[in-house]
Amino acid sequence: MIRWVVTGPAGAGKSVFCGFLADRGAAVVDGDRLGHEILAREDVVSGIITEFGSGVVFDGSVDRSALARLVFADPVALEKLNRMTHGPLAASAGRRMDELDKEGRHRLAVLEAAVYFLLPPVSGIELVITVTASPSTRLSRMVGGGVLNPAEARSRIQAQRSLEDGWARADVVLVNDGPVSELEKAAEDLWSRLKD
Repeated sequence: MIRWVVTGPAGAGKSVFCGFLADRGAAVVDGDRLGHEILAREDVVSGIITEFGSGVVFDGSVDRSALARLVFADPVALEKLNRMTHGPLAASAGRRMDELDKEGRHRLAVLEAAVYFLLPPVSGIELVITVTASPSTRLSRMVGGGVLNPAEARSRIQAQRSLEDGWARADVVLVNDGPVSELEKAAEDLWSRLKD
């Protein structure tokens, strides 16, 4: 099974791009979903309370919105959270890729992970694709989707600036400032590599 990564900043269109690959038969491993699972682990919840206080935990579960507001406004806090979660995230992604390989139903598996270049190595990755867009486009998408207010979106964009050098090192960099049809064409072009 071929293993790719799709990475890039919030609001750039990673999930849309992965959806196009999934439509063509790829299995998508959602790094954000794996992150949710890691944040539900008792040892991680305990560590978060120790580092950030009980205000980011409600009924024994991490309040991801409260935690995000805290860490995206404070680079030191973000680095602490990364140290707690990135190792388990890479290990979980690797295990999921291995499971998909054993199932034998997919020719391609794609790991979607904004923080890929901060993770310990994930084995077997053959191609890394960055989907990016201008900050103004990303801000518009994040606010327009109703998930974040403008201040939260700007904070997230600022916090992710440290990842830009990594994203630029990808094997393929797609700038997604145009219509969605252009992003779909890019997915089709990359998918066609598998047939060669």
